[in-house]
Amino acid sequence: MAEVFTKPSRRIRNMIAKELRLIVKDRVALFLIFLLPAVSIGMLYYVTQENDLSGMGGGDMGDMEDTEQFTGGPIIGLIDHDTIETYEGEDLSENFTSYLEELAEQLIFYTDEADAYQDMYNKEIMGYVVIPDGFERNLTLNEPTYVIVHVDATNFIEQSTVMGVVQGASIMFRATHLWIESEVFPAMMIEFMPSGGYVEIVFGGFIVIFSSYLGIAMTSAQSIVGDIPLRRMLLTPTSRLEVVISKVISYVIIGFFQSLLLVSLWVIAFNLTLNTEFAILVLIMSLTSLTGSSTGILISSLSSSRLQANQMFLFLMFGTLILSGFFIDVGMLDDFLPMNQGMKVLIDTAFKGLNLFDVLIPIAKLVGFSVLAILAATFVFSKKPTLA
Repeated sequence: MAEVFTKPSRRIRNMIAKELRLIVKDRVALFLIFLLPAVSIGMLYYVTQENDLSGMGGGDMGDMEDTEQFTGGPIIGLIDHDTIETYEGEDLSENFTSYLEELAEQLIFYTDEADAYQDMYNKEIMGYVVIPDGFERNLTLNEPTYVIVHVDATNFIEQSTVMGVVQGASIMFRATHLWIESEVFPAMMIEFMPSGGYVEIVFGGFIVIFSSYLGIAMTSAQSIVGDIPLRRMLLTPTSRLEVVISKVISYVIIGFFQSLLLVSLWVIAFNLTLNTEFAILVLIMSLTSLTGSSTGILISSLSSSRLQANQMFLFLMFGTLILSGFFIDVGMLDDFLPMNQGMKVLIDTAFKGLNLFDVLIPIAKLVGFSVLAILAATFVFSKKPTLA
């Protein structure tokens, strides 16, 4: 009777020992287990250093007095329409402007709002401030006074940065004149915003691209490793390049229908009216699926087991999220990473109304990345004697 009860535990011990032996023998899997968190922390360190976020919230006030807390600010445009002089002292609009100059890295002056709007469209400035006519008169009469702050709907971080500078300038401006009741109210005008809710449009666009790229990459990462029918197929004259291309095309077809579903849900569920055609959105999403498919195939060709493929995909997912550039600036990497370029194409077409010819450069980068990933996967695949 005792032997009956010990047999299950013995089998469990044997299975545990077997799995541990397999894992220990799989040096790549062990390497990835420790590499994944290490590199993820390294990416986080990179983006914090890139944006001077390291050490925020630490230290004491004595140290802050001896160092410069801010090393720079945003580039902002300014249009001053105020022509009325009713205040006995200095020109109030010019005085308010001086505080903006103090907090911003650079303040560019415009006479025409159309020029400022175009420069914001071209990313020359993060936003622009319009001081309306009657600014000084309203302050003199203790009436509510507004300045209009125009920001880009496609960049949440820049919006916060610009509004922070304007709010800071308003506080310093009021404190200098000892005004409490007469306040300057920044009124934010969000440009390049299609009709619909802000959260649904901006964050929805990020989720759509994120899901399209990683959803296909996750599935295709298992397409080669452990594919038993593929072992028999490789006994025929079929070349490794043909195998890789056929798998990429297959997952792109799946990605097309996934893109169709994602875009339809995004537009219909939130009743959005985007600044481009529905077919262009589906085409852009399918192009993102192409990069995801080629990335997944490359992962699968590099992996010797499904465990390794899963670990590499986790690395890809965390790395893509950290370096996406949506939440924080990632520097020059933003110009090369595939999901970042897919997000750029989506924003420029769906939000800003550009056509495909205007975004050929990021499209070319997406296609180029896919081609390089396919060639790399074929090369690695050709060097593997067998499939795990």
